Amino acid sequence: MSDSTPPFLFGNYTLGPAMGDGDMGTVHKAQNVQTQEVVALKVLDKVDTSREGLRGAAVELIEFAASLSHPQLHPISQAVESEDGRLGIVMPMATARSVNRYLVEGKTIPRASAVKVITQIASALHFLHEQEVAHGSVKPTNVLLDAQGNATLSDLPMTHLRELGLIPKAPSLMQQFYMAPEVVYHASPEPQHDVFSLGVLAYHLFTGRIPFDDPEPLARKKISPEGLPPILVPVFLRAMTPRTRLRYPSIAAFMQDFQGAGNGRIDPETERLFRLSDEPESPDEP
Repeated sequence: MSDSTPPFLFGNYTLGPAMGDGDMGTVHKAQNVQTQEVVALKVLDKVDTSREGLRGAAVELIEFAASLSHPQLHPISQAVESEDGRLGIVMPMATARSVNRYLVEGKTIPRASAVKVITQIASALHFLHEQEVAHGSVKPTNVLLDAQGNATLSDLPMTHLRELGLIPKAPSLMQQFYMAPEVVYHASPEPQHDVFSLGVLAYHLFTGRIPFDDPEPLARKKISPEGLPPILVPVFLRAMTPRTRLRYPSIAAFMQDFQGAGNGRIDPETERLFRLSDEPESPDEP
C-alpha cells in the first residue's frame, strides 16, 4: 500500500497484507488505529454476508465465541465490519505454528509431545462441551503449537457459521478425513463429533498418517495398528467408530482410556468391543 493510498478500515483496524488463505476467507495482518496493536484479522470474503438476518446471527456467534476464555483456546477478540460491508474476525497475532505444518514437512512429533497436544486440546474441548458448544472442526490446521510445545485450538466459530449458511458447505479434503460420518451426512456439530475428530488427530500424531484411505465414510477401511502401542488400538477404534452408540460418549471418557493406556489399564468394555478384528464398519443411520 503506497503512502498516497488511504488505509482500508475494518472497524478500528487498518487492513494490512494477507498472511493466509482458507475456504471461508483470508487472514490479514491488521493494526488498531488507536492503540497501534498488531492483530490477525480474518476477512470472510469468500461468503455472502450481506443478508441482514444471517449477518446479525453471525456477529452474535462471533461475539459469543469471543466471550469464551480457556488457556488452550486461541482467543477471539471481536467481530468487525469493513467500509464496504464485509465481516471480519479479530484475533491476537499468533506466533505459533499449526500442527499441520509439522505433518506436511514430514517432521516426527515425539510421542510425549503428541500426548501433551492431545491432552491440552481435550481440555479445551471439555471446556467447550461444558458450555454446551461443540467445536466441529478439530484438525491439524486448527491446532497451534508454540515454542514450548503448548497447543491451542483455533477457528471456534467457523463450523457454526457454516451452519448459518455463511460458509461454503463443501469442507476441505483434510476436514473430510477428520469429520465423523454423521457430520458428512449433514448433521449439526455435537460434542461426540469432536470425540471422533480428536481420535483422528491422536492417531495422526502417533503414526504420522491419516487413519483412513478415503474421506467417504462408506469407503473407509479399518485402521492399521502399525506404529501404535497395542493397548491404544481399541481406544482409537472406539473414538473413531462410525457407530455413535458405541463411540465414547464424551471427551472425558475418551481421555480416561487414553491416559489409562499409559498405565496399562483401559475400560474392559473398550477392550472387549474394539478388538481390531471385531470393529464394526458401518455407520449408524444418519
